[in-house]
Amino acid sequence: MIKLNENKRERHWGYFFMGIYIFIFLFYLFFDGWHFEWLHYGYSGANQHFDFNIFGDMQWDIINGERVYYSTNNLHNLVYICYWTGTISYLALITGNKWLRQGSVATMAFPVISAFSTINPFVASDIFTWDIFYYHSYILQIIYDLNHLCGIIMGIYNYNALNKNNENINFKKITPTILFTWLLFILARIFLQKWPYWAPGNELGMISTNQINNMPFVFYGLEYIIVIALLYFINGILYFVGPRIKRTWVRTLAQFLVFAIITIIFVQVGLIELQVIPYTAFVQY
Repeated sequence: MIKLNENKRERHWGYFFMGIYIFIFLFYLFFDGWHFEWLHYGYSGANQHFDFNIFGDMQWDIINGERVYYSTNNLHNLVYICYWTGTISYLALITGNKWLRQGSVATMAFPVISAFSTINPFVASDIFTWDIFYYHSYILQIIYDLNHLCGIIMGIYNYNALNKNNENINFKKITPTILFTWLLFILARIFLQKWPYWAPGNELGMISTNQINNMPFVFYGLEYIIVIALLYFINGILYFVGPRIKRTWVRTLAQFLVFAIITIIFVQVGLIELQVIPYTAFVQY
């Protein structure tokens, strides 16, 4: 029998976020929207609609080293790391489970990084204009943002709960969640690249979900080790710095600042890249 969180306030917030994530899940299932197609064709594009044809319309090929899309859907989002780390976060609120709470804190880097990579001030002509939200009249991008924002809020909340209980980062308890993200990365390669995904000519995936096409090197999925190392490094910073900050709210804010600063560095040095697909890749009917 699942034990529920004795803190009713946390449990109710957990149910609230679970409702949001159920909505996101349904949106991923039934909206056939393609971001790069929308940029060029708008909502008149072949795939900008809702339907119940979940499995039958993800058709694409690699021709002369380039992607060609005939029909698409958003099932690729079901192996999206930010979605499942968010799921771990609201389950931590509902159950009060310490392993889930530690996992939520340990992987908050993902929604922070993803939010910065879609709302990117470095590509805006002027950061004080709406230019930084260039992509956000696109409905699916707004759903992505909702996913990321909820993940950040829950990660901060769970870290604040740890601080109030005088608990520090526990490397044993964060390990299952961190390794779970590696599994999601491998699944993204299996489902979004031609099989076998490591064969010559199959390097391009359907979309760069979880950065599968933009990693600095490819080694059968083992290249994700660099992400594992970075997650432990970031959480190591929190482990040593956190207890030295006396005020709980400052310590909680420090978590977000650490993730944000590291993300900005990654964006600037090119470790985080948004995939760009030419409009010629889309076959219009």
